[in-house]
Amino acid sequence: MASQLQRLVLMTILALVLINLPGRAEDKGHKIEKPFASLKQLLSQAQIQITDVKLQTTDKGLEIILETNQGEKLQPVNKSEGNIYVVEIINVQLIKEFRQENPISGITDIAVNNLDANTIRVTVTGETTLPKVELFDGDEGLILGVEVATSSVSQPPQPETQQPQTEQPSAEIDESIELVVTATRTEEAITNVPRSVTVITREEIEKQSTITNDLGDILGRTVPGLGPPNSLNRAGNAQTLRGRPVSILIDGVPQQGNSFVNTQLEYISPDAIERIEVVRGPTAVFGQGASGGVVNIITKKPTEEGFTSTAQVGVSAAAGADAFLGENSFGNYLQYGFSGKDGIFDYVFSISRNSVGGFFDANGSRIPSNNATSDNTVSTNVLGKLGIDLGEQQRLQFTFNRGNNSRKINFIADPITRTIPGLQTTSALKENQVYEGTDAPRISSTSVNLNYTNESIFGSKLQAQAYYRSSEELGVGRDDRGRFADSINRFGSQEEAFGGRLQIQTPLASSVSLLWGADYEKQQQGDTRQEIFNPIAFDASSSDRRILRKIGEQVYYPAFDLSGLGLFAQAQWDVNEQLILSGGVRHERFNFSVGEFTPLLDDNFDPYVGPSVAGDELDFSDTVFNLGTVYKITPTVSVFANFAQGYSVPQLFRVLNFLPPGFSINRDVRFLQPQKVDNYEIGVRGNWNNVQATLAGFFNYSALGLSSRGQPDGTIQYIRAPQRNYGVEATLDWQASRNWKLGSSLTWTEGEDDQNEDGDFNALRTLEVQPLKLTAYIENQTTPGWRNRLQLLYVGNRDRGFEAGSDFVTIRDYLVVDYISSFQIGSGNLEVGIQNLFNNKYSSVFSQAGGGLDELLNNLERGRSLSVNYRISW
Repeated sequence: MASQLQRLVLMTILALVLINLPGRAEDKGHKIEKPFASLKQLLSQAQIQITDVKLQTTDKGLEIILETNQGEKLQPVNKSEGNIYVVEIINVQLIKEFRQENPISGITDIAVNNLDANTIRVTVTGETTLPKVELFDGDEGLILGVEVATSSVSQPPQPETQQPQTEQPSAEIDESIELVVTATRTEEAITNVPRSVTVITREEIEKQSTITNDLGDILGRTVPGLGPPNSLNRAGNAQTLRGRPVSILIDGVPQQGNSFVNTQLEYISPDAIERIEVVRGPTAVFGQGASGGVVNIITKKPTEEGFTSTAQVGVSAAAGADAFLGENSFGNYLQYGFSGKDGIFDYVFSISRNSVGGFFDANGSRIPSNNATSDNTVSTNVLGKLGIDLGEQQRLQFTFNRGNNSRKINFIADPITRTIPGLQTTSALKENQVYEGTDAPRISSTSVNLNYTNESIFGSKLQAQAYYRSSEELGVGRDDRGRFADSINRFGSQEEAFGGRLQIQTPLASSVSLLWGADYEKQQQGDTRQEIFNPIAFDASSSDRRILRKIGEQVYYPAFDLSGLGLFAQAQWDVNEQLILSGGVRHERFNFSVGEFTPLLDDNFDPYVGPSVAGDELDFSDTVFNLGTVYKITPTVSVFANFAQGYSVPQLFRVLNFLPPGFSINRDVRFLQPQKVDNYEIGVRGNWNNVQATLAGFFNYSALGLSSRGQPDGTIQYIRAPQRNYGVEATLDWQASRNWKLGSSLTWTEGEDDQNEDGDFNALRTLEVQPLKLTAYIENQTTPGWRNRLQLLYVGNRDRGFEAGSDFVTIRDYLVVDYISSFQIGSGNLEVGIQNLFNNKYSSVFSQAGGGLDELLNNLERGRSLSVNYRISW
């Protein structure tokens, strides 16, 4: 049945293509042409082209002329955001993107950009008020007449060459349109932020999701400072940000509990996302947990007028060696969404289902499943948003997000791998797991939040948010007999949290503003339990139906509560047009409570023998600061510097097990203490006509860090000791011509800790500090409706961890190339993606580093894989 559905989906895509072909042929009177010429004509005719953008002054202001010979066919949708007037036009492609700063008095910015492959966006930003814009047809195309609330209109300078939207630094251009909120919690142009920020736009998300729907992989390819993608590890291991853990937010709502489960990027589908903002480096702006930085996933916004729908259908399969289009590798993807506005109400809805097939390496061999892999999974996601405008100044918005990921286990890592001398790459062993007395492996999450905004209350802007979230994970059963767990078992955990945020933005003067407020969250972490399965039923069953019959469970980590309250104030002073100063303070208070419990294992990883650990309650508090500045040397070049502190509670599960007899919560409080990180950063940004570049260097230090070391028996030792991290990040993008774009990014990060606190720092393990990462891309707009892109990922060697004894192996470098193509077909886009184009045989950072600890994790990565999607909006 599944294979029939996959073939049906594939035939549907082909039918959509074929349906559009005859009409184009008939327009030519059945004239026979060369196939390539016909294809180019089809692609160029399927979409209206904006060939140029011009500005022309008038006695009232200016006109923006979108040059096209089909202006009467354009379908503009108008909306406004504060003092920004926005026009979005569908079924159109802009040949050359455009931007002009300060064209006339009263207008600070005009930009025309490709929002996605089928839509352009025109934005007109007023200096203090919303501009008045009228649309009408002209001989040259669509004209936007702009008026400003001023009697004097200055002559505009000659329009500059385009400032195209780029890859990682694209937000630096687009943020005059969509301002970043994650760095400062207020809308701010990225050029005014004194730290490194990356914005992944909707267009970039669509490109990358052509080859993968895994958000961890998408972030690893597009965010400098973040560890490289690991498609066999959805738990985010070996993917830190600047060598420290990252905080995941969805619409500003924290997604992480204080457990060991780290699968928050599974909670939402890429098609439900508008953009992703990433603040690189420790920050306390959003509260605890961001010692490495913040990833804020911002969900789709409703259209301001009318009703729009989107749909996507796709298939994927292995395409390397003997696994080429193998039946067991097929997956499929279905998505539908709509948004609109009706009076004071607006809404967004998106539902998706992603079925992933089996994974195969470059040799065509099956890759075994484990807790970290995402093969043989079915993921569903539902996002719903309802907004109500309570007059011109107030707004209420409700958001619901539900994610569920279930899976079947058909192949596991063959335990015989551990018995073969030398370091081995694991092989797959057929094992169809059947769970009895418990559920199959799954990950699920629910998030609800309510936002209230008042644009003007006693001269200030107020924003309030209340939220609730819950999550649960059941892992994959494994035979750990003969190892330290000595049983057939798996882990399960659940947590829930509720909280709220209140912030008030108050102008103190024309160039000085103050943001102040409070955050509160309470997490209730349930017992992390270890389910035990019957060894007799397991051994008596066959690999075709391996029985995992639950016979009991034991508490691996005890339940606990963690609450936090943060009070903050953040000020910004625009000293003049060149200099911006900002600074802030945040006071954090944490309360931790745990009931009486008995550890499962002691600090030697033997069964715990001793008295129970008495329940207790602890309070922690501290005050952290930040200070930053931006200096604009020229209109195109600026430098920035900042000092920022982060304050976060460590993952408490790490210190609530493997305890020595007689452990006391109050006496051994050092293990539970939050870590305070001091971060120093300097950088430079350049934004010229056709070139954008960034360069940043950082150093951070914590007197009580949290790191870990693997042990020969497969266990992990957790260490509280001084820790330092440092590195360099760079990006470069070049729009070489109207149709060619090139770019690259570089990430180099290192880190050490001082276990003996004697001033002698040793390298951290590679699961915490990843090797050098280099990305590059070249993109060509082959025809107005056909775009092609090659992108490269190189991950370097790293042997410092091995030499320091924190890694068991040296990390070997590897190179991967992907291909992405998008065809405009009718009103939609046919997208083709080939991951690992050259079918390179390699092991990812996680597989190499984790495999040194346990050879069953030492997998080869996926070989060549093919994805075909059709996406349409109407």
